[in-house]
Amino acid sequence: MKDILFFSPINPKTLKDEFIERFESLILSGHFKPGEYVPSERELGEMFGVSRPVVHDGLRTLEHRGLVTIESRKGVKVNDYRKEGSIELLLSILNYSGMNLAPSFFDSLLEMRILFEVEAAGKAALRGTEQQILELEEIIKREKALTRYLPIEFSTLDYQFHLSIALASGNEIFPLLLNSFKRIYMTILERFYTDDSTIPHIITLHESLAQSIKNHDEKKAKADMEQILVYGEKQLRNQLSTASKK
Repeated sequence: MKDILFFSPINPKTLKDEFIERFESLILSGHFKPGEYVPSERELGEMFGVSRPVVHDGLRTLEHRGLVTIESRKGVKVNDYRKEGSIELLLSILNYSGMNLAPSFFDSLLEMRILFEVEAAGKAALRGTEQQILELEEIIKREKALTRYLPIEFSTLDYQFHLSIALASGNEIFPLLLNSFKRIYMTILERFYTDDSTIPHIITLHESLAQSIKNHDEKKAKADMEQILVYGEKQLRNQLSTASKK
């Protein structure tokens, strides 16, 4: 049954994208295992009902994401994505899981946020310009001005707040890293803010962090950011636990 689902003809409107999505599913589901060579481009074209150029282009994209390696004269080998995968693969994993991260990936994402966002806050306190601090304060004003707490609206402002801190850090990689996670980040935030009772406290925490950055207090800024992330993680886990019991 699984083979019929994955190898059924592809809608010609988005041939390459659909091929990539279905082929990723074959790998992430374990149908194709790490170290295994997949069928030839001709065979894959017949399985999916698409041309060899579509298959070839799709496999090139998958190689870029770290899911496969195209070996001359040997074929296409499935990688262990934990060793070879790029940042783009996170989006593939999220799509495959129906926009719900597996517990291990969810835990890893939260750990990663603390690792680099706490450091970003400290660097922002040391390097943030007056204009960047004004931008943080403006975002907080917009948060306070919301007359209704809709998840997507506050999530957008929350993301902008964290991105502004990454930019203020002066580290050119931090904002790029955060933007790489934007889709996952926003999905988690929108779920988190379905409980709008957390928003007033989040705004208070944002104010404290912005003030620490304005005071150029690196230690306090890092502590404030960690408090924001730990509070968010605790509340989100509570929400997920409650939802799973229903």
